[in-house]
Amino acid sequence: MHPKEEIEQLKKLINYHNNLYYNLDNPILSDTQYDELYKKLKDLEDAYPQFRTKNSPTQRVGGKASKAFSEVTHAVPMMSLDNSYSADDIRSWHERTAKQLQRSDFEMVLEAKIDGVSCSLTYENGRLIRAASRGDGKVGEDITANVRTIKSIPHVLSGNAPQGLLEVRGEVYLDKKDLDALNKIQQTKKENIFANTRNAAAGFLRHKNTEIVAARPLKFFAHSFGVGNIAADSFSGFIDLCKSWGFTVGPVRTKTNNIEDIISFYNKFSESRHQLPFDVDGLVVKVNSFQAQKILGTTAKSPRWAIAFKYPAPQATTRLNHVIFSVGRSGIITPVAELEPVTVGGVTIANATLHNFDEIKRLGVRIGDSVIVERAGEVIPKIVKVVEQKGTQDILPPTVCPVCGGKVYKENEEVGYYCVNPACPAQLRARLLHFASRDAMDIDGLGDVIMDQLLERKFVADFADIYKLTFFHVLNLENFKDKKAQNLLDSIEESKHRPLSKLLFALGIPFVGEKTAEILADHFHTLDALKNATLEELQAIREIGETVSQSVYDFFRDGKVCAQIELLRQEGLNFTQPKKALSSHVLEGKTIVFTGELTTLKRNEAEQLAKEYGGYASGSVSKKTSFVVAGENAGTKLRKAKELGIPVITEQEFLKMIGR
Repeated sequence: MHPKEEIEQLKKLINYHNNLYYNLDNPILSDTQYDELYKKLKDLEDAYPQFRTKNSPTQRVGGKASKAFSEVTHAVPMMSLDNSYSADDIRSWHERTAKQLQRSDFEMVLEAKIDGVSCSLTYENGRLIRAASRGDGKVGEDITANVRTIKSIPHVLSGNAPQGLLEVRGEVYLDKKDLDALNKIQQTKKENIFANTRNAAAGFLRHKNTEIVAARPLKFFAHSFGVGNIAADSFSGFIDLCKSWGFTVGPVRTKTNNIEDIISFYNKFSESRHQLPFDVDGLVVKVNSFQAQKILGTTAKSPRWAIAFKYPAPQATTRLNHVIFSVGRSGIITPVAELEPVTVGGVTIANATLHNFDEIKRLGVRIGDSVIVERAGEVIPKIVKVVEQKGTQDILPPTVCPVCGGKVYKENEEVGYYCVNPACPAQLRARLLHFASRDAMDIDGLGDVIMDQLLERKFVADFADIYKLTFFHVLNLENFKDKKAQNLLDSIEESKHRPLSKLLFALGIPFVGEKTAEILADHFHTLDALKNATLEELQAIREIGETVSQSVYDFFRDGKVCAQIELLRQEGLNFTQPKKALSSHVLEGKTIVFTGELTTLKRNEAEQLAKEYGGYASGSVSKKTSFVVAGENAGTKLRKAKELGIPVITEQEFLKMIGR
């Protein structure tokens, strides 16, 4: 047999056994037999490298990934689900859905909600070409090299896979036993343990070295359809196709058209879910029909045709031993409870937030009380209730800053207490950590421990100092050798090229979050244009209110801010935002509202088209609305448009307007 043919046969055989082992949980080979096949393929590919392809099972273990992940714009946004925590919530969702569909007997699919990391897989003619993280829902990171190492993800689809582009979405996760095994290794090495399976999976997917990722027992469940031409008109039909293509799908799934069946299943599954090998934090309810999903559409953040039916957050009872005060980057002082360590949802909790002093008053909590602490996902643990009043010491606001000893100030109408000393070390630390954080300048490796060392050695005192760090500075830090030092410096250098929106968020402008930073950057395109904008120009931006406008205006008129910006300019940071290419300017300056059931477009697709052609898609009708696109069964928005004399057009007229 020709070596090329033998290699192809071995690849098919190994992929077949991978599917039996990982997807069907029905292996027919021993580990030794599988390893022999794998070694034979590897030896042949080593002897004939011209026949080795990137889709080979041997290529799941790669070399070094790039030092920075490139961005991937999702063809259809990866939206988050709305959450419900009670039977009443889920019944209300069902009533809203039935009203919009004008029928109550629609079919629903119920699945286990796996606590993992969302991932999008794109195939072209049946071959994996790209994998991306969820990111902010619109733009994720290209994690293809790492995802290729996950053995339960097929490189080449089996069966009658569709031609052209196909996007399958799902969850990357770890089994609970695998997390325990990894944490034992971490403890032996005296390294940080992983808080939960979700955090561990997320960290591995963003690791720079695919060899390390390949050694981690990551797995994948397919659970959502992205884009592509598939022979299915329902979600359950799509999942059946996924199984035929070689994907693992969730083992917990049921169909019903009765909402009470779902509530019953939820109650019965509450305890049995803990017997599953992976973490499950709830159920996902989806309208089964794709046509019905299209009618229901989406909100700005979530699909209306699906909802997460979550179980209550894990709780435990413990003692509140003491309260310390944390100072944030804006100077706000947050009370943090020091607890008698207690295990909550598999994680040991020693601290919990008390939010503010109004919350302390509401809870009626004192030092020494027996309290209930709750942990929900990645949210900081919090005290939710006092079980027994055992303490006598009240928790009072500090009269001076606990870090610098400066004055503490409180606005009459606000709940927060602030340190007013701008030179407070705690504020500097928090500002620098925020600047370097993933959602801001994304300087990989510059976390709490490293930042504390830099501050202790007085290597950094402002944002610009980060970019003045040298090899000598970094080698002076604990546990740093040549390679680790160079990786940090490379990450700092790479951060200079982040878009303006990331820099604006990193600067910590009051009231400016990620979304607002992106809006400002897209509007002004350069930092200088934004810096010189008048208050009237800022207020004229649709999405920016008076409070935010005033905050941005005042921020850039602060002499210290301007000096800091000039220092960053000298270090070579990017001060521009790439302009988004428009298909046309036909809708430029127009505000459009979509309402009712569109026949050829999903709601989010229509709104995206409006943006691509220069318009602004709004969720409400006002005097500023240019026109309304009304589908079938349009309701209050259509009535309001008629009352205000706003032009109303059909979906077909809208498509004709943009030349579609």
